Amino acid sequence: MAARLLLSLLTALALVGGGYWWGSSATDNAWTARQAKAAQAAADDLAKETRRADQAAAHYLTEHLDQEDRYAALDLEYRELARHAPLVVPRSVPVVSACSGIAPAVEPTPAATPAPGAVGTDGLGLTLAAVRMWNGALTGTDAPAGACGLAGAAAGADAACAEDSGLSLDDAWANHRANAKACADDRQRFRALIDFLNLRQQP
Repeated sequence: MAARLLLSLLTALALVGGGYWWGSSATDNAWTARQAKAAQAAADDLAKETRRADQAAAHYLTEHLDQEDRYAALDLEYRELARHAPLVVPRSVPVVSACSGIAPAVEPTPAATPAPGAVGTDGLGLTLAAVRMWNGALTGTDAPAGACGLAGAAAGADAACAEDSGLSLDDAWANHRANAKACADDRQRFRALIDFLNLRQQP
């Protein structure tokens, strides 16, 4: 009788121990499965972001090389244009004759000393060739300026490229200041964006 009770007690303890072990093992297996699933999801996200970064880098490199090629072609074209057309021309003003009854002659006006803060004078004007080259350098694309067409760079026969555009060196300097400020504003915005993205990546 005592032996049977002991055997029953041992059997019950074995069943309880086995159940505990099985439950603990099942819990460990479930935790391991969840960890494996989370690790796989993280690896998939990393692979996705890596592919996206690679595509963005490839896209940037393609556009950068295209821009380099365009500016190299523009440089050659504008060097040729500058050989055939001046970038500035003297402006003419009527000069009144001392003798009455004689029509005033039109003569070039000598360049005067610019006022403080000014870079140009009313005696010099930018040609259409200069405006065409200026705009092309800003945009990376060649386009006619007034009557100064694309054919002017090839043969130098486009006399319009040497004509006064109506703009002065002061106008060019004012445009340069505006462009420089726009570039500075862009740099400030990009720097703020970079700082924000770097801050997000910090733990």
